[in-house]
Amino acid sequence: MDVAPRHNLLLQTDLGQPVADAEIQALRAAVTHTTEELTVFLSLKKKTDAAGGSGWSLMQHRLAELYAVSMGQALRTKSRLSVDIVPMDFCAYTEDDMVAFKENVTLAADAKHEDALVCPAWWPSEMRTVRLATDIPTSAHCTPSSQISSRSAIPWTTYPHVAVGGTFDHLHVGHKILLTATALAATNRVICGISSDALLEKKRYKEYLEPYRKRELNVLLFLRKIRKDIIVELAPISDPYGPTATDPTIEALVVSRETLAGSDALNVRRRETGFRPMHLLSVDLITLAENADSSCNGHHSASVSSDNTLLKISSTAIRAELAKQQMQHGR
Repeated sequence: MDVAPRHNLLLQTDLGQPVADAEIQALRAAVTHTTEELTVFLSLKKKTDAAGGSGWSLMQHRLAELYAVSMGQALRTKSRLSVDIVPMDFCAYTEDDMVAFKENVTLAADAKHEDALVCPAWWPSEMRTVRLATDIPTSAHCTPSSQISSRSAIPWTTYPHVAVGGTFDHLHVGHKILLTATALAATNRVICGISSDALLEKKRYKEYLEPYRKRELNVLLFLRKIRKDIIVELAPISDPYGPTATDPTIEALVVSRETLAGSDALNVRRRETGFRPMHLLSVDLITLAENADSSCNGHHSASVSSDNTLLKISSTAIRAELAKQQMQHGR
């Protein structure tokens, strides 16, 4: 298989089971053979009930695991490619939306016939697909179907209006997990608060902060790539509360696990205003560690963590690296 700037990857995962070796190997191979942009079209299924936890925790944790695998492999190969995971059962694409992906070779994990993906009607029948195990062009791994009923089978609670907030500086995998989980929690509208430039005056390495308009555009483009059928509202945040203090329709708020405790203050403010409190939905962190041999069978050096004891993937760390590179170039 040739190395190319862009690839698509077809992947199916069972939320009722631990992440499969075949999924890990497929992601590692796809990352290794892609230099700029990898779009993973992921089918989220729950065929079995072996794994514990709610549907929400299983879903967001699996997203974090798969992003950690891809990021870990990119670190190992010193690659700077961008990876986006698109839940194909939810994205509501049309054939027109696939035009941007038709020129990419689509990679697919070798699988038994009964495990072959059933793709929605918008998947192009002429898409060139290559089996990762054999390098043989094939279309057998994505059987088109005009009826996809997987949405009703996904076991997590959804809400019409869901909010999320953050700086979203130098959009990274932690942001992508947060935004994807938010999009999957909403049925009608996502309200995304983005820190204003004025609110970030005391941030470390602030000279390397992206301006608000760039951060806003990156968030919008990513959310539109994840789902086409929801309303996306973006608003600058100039205080700790953002839209949650002024919009009574918000029913749920998606937060990272590190900010979960502090989110209670937002509900206190809403009660004081006469609004109903929001359901708080948390997502896992991805951390880095030198010589880490962590989750997903030790196949990567990025891992999913329930705490913040390792080096968290953060915009601050990215800005620090940019500052370091600038100093080295200035010598």
